[in-house]
Amino acid sequence: MKSKVYCGFALLFVCAGFASASVKSDIDRQYKRWGKAALVNDVDTILNVLTPDYTLHTYTGTVIPRVKYEASLRKRKAENKPATVYETSMASISVTGDVAKVISDETSNNMSVDPITNKKLKLIHIHRYLDTWVRTKGVWRLQTTITQVESTKVVPV
Repeated sequence: MKSKVYCGFALLFVCAGFASASVKSDIDRQYKRWGKAALVNDVDTILNVLTPDYTLHTYTGTVIPRVKYEASLRKRKAENKPATVYETSMASISVTGDVAKVISDETSNNMSVDPITNKKLKLIHIHRYLDTWVRTKGVWRLQTTITQVESTKVVPV
């Protein structure tokens, strides 16, 4: 009887591992969709990744609701502003039912010139977020982004 209980627990842990891997893969695809859409100012695709009640919490504590975030995206597109190229990676994920909490790192690299030495510099800008994803009708959508860390590294080239 004990071996059946142990096998049941082992099977539960293995299945939970597969579920988490599948969720991580699904959410990673959503991050990639967003990143590709951001490069070409594809506002509709970005908004499709978000829930209707999405909120962005900036590092300074400002809360930006989806309607204002959408307005900023549409303004950027209308002004044909170049997008920032960045890469998002997941540092960790915790899944409970249809809610996933993800610690994500968004990294962008830009070139600049030191105004004093006139030498080229590489600026590595990093945001660390706590993202809350919810699964609605089988699709993971981003509900909340809370900026936890914002930093810039300056590297001589």
